[in-house]
Amino acid sequence: MHPQRAVSYFDPAKVTTLEIDVAQDDVPQLDVSPVEVARPAKRVLLLEDRDDFREVLCDHLASRRFQVIFVPSGVEGVREIKKDPFDLIICDMMMPGMGGEMFYWAATRMRPATAQRFIFFTGHQNNPAINFFFRRVNATMLIKPFRMAELDSAIQDVSRKLR
Repeated sequence: MHPQRAVSYFDPAKVTTLEIDVAQDDVPQLDVSPVEVARPAKRVLLLEDRDDFREVLCDHLASRRFQVIFVPSGVEGVREIKKDPFDLIICDMMMPGMGGEMFYWAATRMRPATAQRFIFFTGHQNNPAINFFFRRVNATMLIKPFRMAELDSAIQDVSRKLR
């Protein structure tokens, strides 16, 4: 297995602005306030080893105006946490090298404030060790497969906790 580097899914430096003259009647209504549009994108660290699932999650998060940094395991996640803080961490529990629980303990040791910023997901809902960990840290978690609306709801829950 080759080491993978973290990739930024959203690069604000590469955004192009177009100015188009449009009649007032043709201007679409925004589903967000101008304040939300002007606000900088929240940084999300996504840890998922499966390329297909990671791509779907990245696309969804980018559509919600998040700046997504994604990595395939906790080892790479630790490298990213060392560099910069994140507004949200979305983490698979079962990954090669370093899984979600070990990553959580490493991340919260380096940056204690990250403890409330995690959303975990797993396909192993009947694993007693995972369930014990979720209870121990009072985790926000999703069971695979889940709908993107469930992820959106979990993100809102974590955001409310941080206010």
